[in-house]
Amino acid sequence: MGASSFFPYPVPSGDERPDELIFMPDRSPAQWDRLLAFVERRDFRAGAEVIKRGEVDRALYIVLDGSLEARVTDGRAGMQKGVAVQFPTGSVMGEIGFFDGMARTATVTALTDGAMLRLSFEAFQALSESEPDLAQAMLFDLGRILAIRLRQTDEFIRGWIG
Repeated sequence: MGASSFFPYPVPSGDERPDELIFMPDRSPAQWDRLLAFVERRDFRAGAEVIKRGEVDRALYIVLDGSLEARVTDGRAGMQKGVAVQFPTGSVMGEIGFFDGMARTATVTALTDGAMLRLSFEAFQALSESEPDLAQAMLFDLGRILAIRLRQTDEFIRGWIG
């Protein structure tokens, strides 16, 4: 599977900015091919829970095709407040558990049929040994995406508390 059929990267036109949450949009097809040697493909059906809140799985996921939604709800009895985040093709998820090895913070449900790539922590370690520059680029891009999500969360909280 080559990068050309992987997923379409947004191309800026005029004043438009590419989608900031696309994972590693500046990597070459050859770099993607090297990364793909370390991942496993997982197909999913609409309605399936692909990640469950509370489970421990130190893997990173890249949405290959389809659309998914993460929901974080208040676990207290009678409380139904929640936040939903959608993950379109080309986005990454599971980065918090990937970094800290702790339980998943949200349940991710497939909105459509599709596929994702799973990079286990052990596979990332092997990638780091054989492709250190690519592994470093991944970590910096995950940091960039986490920073964007943190800023979005901060903005959401500011709007929520007034």
